[in-house]
Amino acid sequence: MLSHEPQPSRFLPSYLRRSLYASIIMIAVLLLIAYSVKWIGTAPFLYWDKRIQNIVFPDTAAAHDQLLTVAIFITSFGSFRISLLIALGAATLCWVYLRSKAYSFAILSSFTAMWVLNTLIKGILQRERPSLQHLVEAGGYSFPSGHAMISMGFYGMIFAIWAIERKIRERSLFLPCVLGALLILLIGLSRIYLGVHFPTDIVGGYIAGIIWLAFTVPMIYWQARMRLSSTPRP
Repeated sequence: MLSHEPQPSRFLPSYLRRSLYASIIMIAVLLLIAYSVKWIGTAPFLYWDKRIQNIVFPDTAAAHDQLLTVAIFITSFGSFRISLLIALGAATLCWVYLRSKAYSFAILSSFTAMWVLNTLIKGILQRERPSLQHLVEAGGYSFPSGHAMISMGFYGMIFAIWAIERKIRERSLFLPCVLGALLILLIGLSRIYLGVHFPTDIVGGYIAGIIWLAFTVPMIYWQARMRLSSTPRP
């Protein structure tokens, strides 16, 4: 019986093809969402943005004095410099310790794709940031949130690789799933708390990251299985 799975030498072309599909669909979906909102009317979405902001955004000095340092620390994981350092460190670890070029490439490509695509989509849609007092500096446009895209598409890839390594060794997925979901959620909430993003910006960033993972993670999982099956067992 002929196998329909790509051969090991075809991993990179297959991964790049899936990455291209993910990028195209991601852009199309976010543009469709944005123009559908304009067609339907922005009032319902702004209503929910406002309601969520009223819950998350601090309305007293005492409130943000208690949590501001924590929020700034969490949100720093979505900054370019910190995420770049983590990308390089995680890619090196996968290459040296796990001996997986596929993992390293997936991490670096996810980092690059999220930043490039976010800049492109923001430039097309040009949504202004909230008029709230920004508790940290933030430049550029608002939709979709770059921090949300990085948290889902980049950090999501790192946690997916951790989960894949545990799955192929028949270990519990509890830690990578729970810790990954917690980090992604907290980074998104931190951007709302700091007043630099609407909640719908965060949702848009999450959707973009999920599309990326849906196309790329299956290829990484397949490659991991192939690598494990080809490793001699004692």
